[in-house]
Amino acid sequence: MPAARELAELVNTATTLEMQVNKMLAGMAGHAFTADPSMAALGEEYPGVDKVFVETLRPLIMDELTRIMPEYIETTAAFFARHYTPSEVGELLSFWRSPTGRALLQSVSGNLDYASISKEAVDQLQESDTVDVSGEAMAKDRRRAAVAGLRELTPEQRKAVMRFGMTPIGRKMARLAPEKNELERQWANREPSAELMARIEEDVSQAVIAFIEAEDRKRAAAQ
Repeated sequence: MPAARELAELVNTATTLEMQVNKMLAGMAGHAFTADPSMAALGEEYPGVDKVFVETLRPLIMDELTRIMPEYIETTAAFFARHYTPSEVGELLSFWRSPTGRALLQSVSGNLDYASISKEAVDQLQESDTVDVSGEAMAKDRRRAAVAGLRELTPEQRKAVMRFGMTPIGRKMARLAPEKNELERQWANREPSAELMARIEEDVSQAVIAFIEAEDRKRAAAQ
């Protein structure tokens, strides 16, 4: 279990988490301020309000994720410990610690745009107050990121990834991918805390209103 926990922490670094939050919020804001008529009108009348929305929401989401991350790490570690032998966990650690493994994690995370998830989430929020991200949306985003991430690697690194994928542990990891993805889907749909929802409602609305009022004052002074 300690090695499985180390593996879970290795593939879910704080840097990767922050990058993913930034991309997800940017994707959701971009879709919301395009697809939703009222938000699109607001963004057109007050350019930059979408950035205020994202910048205010980001620290709130990061605080929530920091709070639940230890539990997520334990759940992921339990998955690894349940499905892999100690020697297999060691093989996975060796690969993801290697320069190629680290480069792959960074490149795939950097290309994960959450376009499908963001669209699905925003569309659902227009109809109700809940979001249920589907496995299909997550799979689409992951496939695009994996393809783009591999392209960014050097030819030698791509060969190393392919060799790893053909090993017994690489093939086992591929077989278990659907179950691991379902675990990720469940966590993506985890009910946010009441505290987070209250902070979002208060902080985001106040920030947007303050931005609009400041823009109105600038326009009035310029006339």
